[in-house]
Amino acid sequence: MKLNISNLPEGVTQHELTGIPSDLGLEEQFFDTVALHVTLEKNIRQLVLSVVIEAKARFRCDRCLEEFETTLRPELRLVYVWNELKTAEFPEEDVHFLKHDDNSIDLSGDAKEYLKLALPLKAVCREECAGLCASCGRNLNAVPSGVCDCGPKESDPRWNKLGDFMETLIKN
Repeated sequence: MKLNISNLPEGVTQHELTGIPSDLGLEEQFFDTVALHVTLEKNIRQLVLSVVIEAKARFRCDRCLEEFETTLRPELRLVYVWNELKTAEFPEEDVHFLKHDDNSIDLSGDAKEYLKLALPLKAVCREECAGLCASCGRNLNAVPSGVCDCGPKESDPRWNKLGDFMETLIKN
């Protein structure tokens, strides 16, 4: 996903880049196309890119274990300066440096990194997902009332002593 920067006029320009997830080295949970919507602002000293990445991904819900698809939309901002401006004014970890003969910027690595950072820590098909019944394991989203009719499961008698202990602690 290379952005051609040769002969760009100064000012703001819009660019659209697309590719497939395997070209970026993304896992198979990503599918369809990866789109980069780039707003590039060029001046004599630097290039500032505001990028919105769109990619579709498949997940298994952590509550109900059903597979679902969603679109990830991470945003990033990148600053590129010309190599001769490599000074304390521009710390190396905050900017990328370009040579004057560079004709393109490869956004593949940044797109991959930000998509991986956008992966949810807890994948949930929807916020109101009811999950699974603790007794029988049935998907509670498929039950109209959201409450399973399997009935309460008898507790293991080995836990009775702990229950009695907890009651004593609560009373005191």
